[in-house]
Amino acid sequence: MNDPAFQRPGPMPFRLLLDEALRQARRHFRVLYAPVAIPLTVITTLLAVTQALWVSRASANPARAGSPFGSPDVLLLAFATLGALIVAVMALQVGAMDSLMGRPVDMKRAWRFAVRGRVLGTLVLCFLASLASVFCCCFPALFVIPLLSFVSPVMIEEERFGFNAISRSSELALYDSGQGFFERPLVKMLLFMFVGLLISYLLGLLVALPFQLPMWIDMFRGLAKGEDISQAVPRWVWLQVPGQFLNTLVSTAVYVYTSFGVGLLYFDTRGRREGTDLRSEIDMVFGGPPPELPL
Repeated sequence: MNDPAFQRPGPMPFRLLLDEALRQARRHFRVLYAPVAIPLTVITTLLAVTQALWVSRASANPARAGSPFGSPDVLLLAFATLGALIVAVMALQVGAMDSLMGRPVDMKRAWRFAVRGRVLGTLVLCFLASLASVFCCCFPALFVIPLLSFVSPVMIEEERFGFNAISRSSELALYDSGQGFFERPLVKMLLFMFVGLLISYLLGLLVALPFQLPMWIDMFRGLAKGEDISQAVPRWVWLQVPGQFLNTLVSTAVYVYTSFGVGLLYFDTRGRREGTDLRSEIDMVFGGPPPELPL
């Protein structure tokens, strides 16, 4: 079978999950990366340019500037960026699942699947649940977000949507194979998300540093000379536009890696759980194994 969960005995160790996700991401990077990185980078760069234009207008006429949250163009691009990010990650997950199952990867089909009405509705439900958990002192998010991590694979492989997909994701994430606390899918997913966030943060910091250093140097020089540093803000904002451009390219590469990690853990968990259920059903019909003979 092409299902990765059936290719190894026992639950997939966490270290193997990290290595296998990286290997699969490198293998399929070329076909998955560009169709998602290009449109996502264009949208985020437009948002950065729009924000820079607003700051320039605000510096030229502070009395009529208002708030950036009241600017229709900034708000529209901000919502478009958030929506494009959610859809893009979903499209990457479709491509990753096709790769893991040995199916031909068609990113056009992946984008079409990601913008289906039932898929978007399910993603909105997950986003609202995650947002609510973050607002509750952030700690519930450590449980809720990993609990919903299998929603995308469930929609792709099992054609379940809405609350049915959320219920199935929770069922898989809470599965206990009896191998210990750190072998539970929920714990593995939480650790994997932490690794993904750490990689994204470090790479983003590395990319943004060349554009942040001139800003800080200019700021300290202006403060040392007693100048009004508010006049230099538009120049600093425009300096961040190429930084946002590169940061989106780097973040998309990390999304490719995390998509394969989520897919691998989904297949592993589903294989363990369904294999256990099948074994118990066979025992109910034909009886369990015979008892061992006494010595």
